[in-house]
Amino acid sequence: MEGSPRDVDVAVAPARQVVVEFIFNELDLGLAFLGVAETTADLEQARRSVRQAITALRTADRAFSTIQPGTTNVDAIRQLREQLTQRLHEISGWNESGRRYC
Repeated sequence: MEGSPRDVDVAVAPARQVVVEFIFNELDLGLAFLGVAETTADLEQARRSVRQAITALRTADRAFSTIQPGTTNVDAIRQLREQLTQRLHEISGWNESGRRYC
């Protein structure tokens, strides 16, 4: 038994929203890890926090690649992602290729 395309859209809309919320949460988590990296006096903890922020960014990117065109909040996701990548670069020299500049 198949539903109409509209019925399918209505049925999967909540799942799509969960993916969007997951992406926001991962990006926020990455920013929180960077906050720890910036404020801790423990160099090893700072390094771990930067690595965790990178993992959160990559996880968000994988989830972002699954969302459908026209999904709400895409611009806000991109802005938050840009904020995270910029802070990663400022704190650790990380760039999009995953390598340090210095």
